[in-house]
This record gives sequence, C-alpha cells and structure tokens, in this order.
Amino acid sequence: MIVKVRGVLLRFTGYENEIEVGGATVRDGLTALTDRYPDLAEVLMDREGSVRATHLIALNGEKLSLDELDREATEDDRVDIVTAISGG
Repeated sequence: MIVKVRGVLLRFTGYENEIEVGGATVRDGLTALTDRYPDLAEVLMDREGSVRATHLIALNGEKLSLDELDREATEDDRVDIVTAISGG
C-alpha cells in the first residue's frame, strides 16, 4: 500500500510524502511506516500504540474510525494520514 503523509508529519519522514509499505491491514501498514520512521511513531501513536485522535486515517479516500484500522489493504490501496492543526 502507499501511505500518503502530509503537513507537519513530513519532517518525520525526511519529507517523503508517498511511502510504499507492506502489510495485510491498514494497521499493519502504519506499523511498517513507524518501524521505518521511529520518530514518527512518537507523534502518530499514543503510549498504548493507538493512533492519536489528532490524526485522521483514510483508506482510498474513506475516513476510518480507530476501530476500523484492521481493514484489509492491498498493494494497490492508498492510506492518507491527515493531521488536524489548531491555533489561535
């Protein structure tokens, strides 16, 4: 699958925004991504290993809830990670 990283997360992937990873599920792909970029894991995941609520994960354009990350994904699928930015 291809994981598309945007915004503030790009600095944790060396500004690589489309990253091919292996895995049978979206969760497996995210694990492969954070294994490759360990600094990203600290920002993307919480202490329990769940995706932080500030990040939206989508599979082929469909927003997934955190309990849907075990959905099957193939090498042709695209996973997008979008981070909510707040300010004031």
